[in-house]
Amino acid sequence: MKIINEIFRFFLLLVLIAGAIAGAISTIWTIIPDLSASKECLLGYSAHCSFTPISTLISFFIAFIFSYIIIRTKMLKKFNIKIF
Repeated sequence: MKIINEIFRFFLLLVLIAGAIAGAISTIWTIIPDLSASKECLLGYSAHCSFTPISTLISFFIAFIFSYIIIRTKMLKKFNIKIF
């Protein structure tokens, strides 16, 4: 049972890291100008996403939440506090 618990924690950590990386990449991706875009974004230039300022904030918030969870669980583990 202990090995299943360790596998679950490792899988959960991988999901959290993937979520943080995906959120950070999408935050940067939405800001980058794109000349082939069909519409201008709300900031007035052609970007990958026409909803640029709002989608950037949403992506940043998602990356922040994933990063916060990773940091918090690592700090709890460092001080030997059980959360499961």
